[in-house]
Amino acid sequence: MTSDERGGTGDAQASADRLALALEDVGFDVGQEFGALHHTMGRHGIAVVRLGDIGSATADRLALVLSRAAECGISLIEEAGR
Repeated sequence: MTSDERGGTGDAQASADRLALALEDVGFDVGQEFGALHHTMGRHGIAVVRLGDIGSATADRLALVLSRAAECGISLIEEAGR
């Protein structure tokens, strides 16, 4: 468990906000398609971001965005200290 996961909901709120902005940047209507996106405290007191239920068309579009990013060489690289 990382220190971010043990942190309060402030970290999770910031992550939820960044995720919402990124989804909007690639064309999603976050309020419509990810209406339940929020931060909260999960099991064992871990701060989490919940996406909520999304429709299959939205899931397909999200998968397409991620696949295209991978095809362009965009990948997740862990930041130092995380």
